[in-house]
Amino acid sequence: MINDIKKLKEVAGSFPTGVTVVTIKKPSGDIHGMTASSFLSLSLNPPMILFSVKKENEILRFIEKDKIMGISILSEDMMDESNHFSNLKLMKEPPVFLDEDKVKILKGSIAWYSVLVSKIYDEGDHKIIICKIENLDVKSNERPLIYYRGYSKINSE
Repeated sequence: MINDIKKLKEVAGSFPTGVTVVTIKKPSGDIHGMTASSFLSLSLNPPMILFSVKKENEILRFIEKDKIMGISILSEDMMDESNHFSNLKLMKEPPVFLDEDKVKILKGSIAWYSVLVSKIYDEGDHKIIICKIENLDVKSNERPLIYYRGYSKINSE
């Protein structure tokens, strides 16, 4: 068993991933969100995605009740939004959302999904959320925000 958490994070951060923000409406109507780089396409037939959430993350309470969420794929210019939803550094101005198919999507995202929770698995210190894709769209051809040992951009060369 690996006990070196720092090394584990270093190795995991060596695998480049895109950055997404998962959003869900609270019963009050407010939007709750979290940054997720542990996101992937799971199945084309039926269309499904998955992501993971730390067990202590407040968003789990809403995911387990509401089950309808928006997922924004962030453009390379959206580091502030990613940090905001990671609780690393709140933005001076609140993020701007667009209404898409009953979900809230971050303005400036390059693509989005509207998803419905299908299953939740309890593994380690996270829960794995498997979702059926209800709707989706590509909003722009901008480059994505990448996480590789920190935020990165795709080089144009």
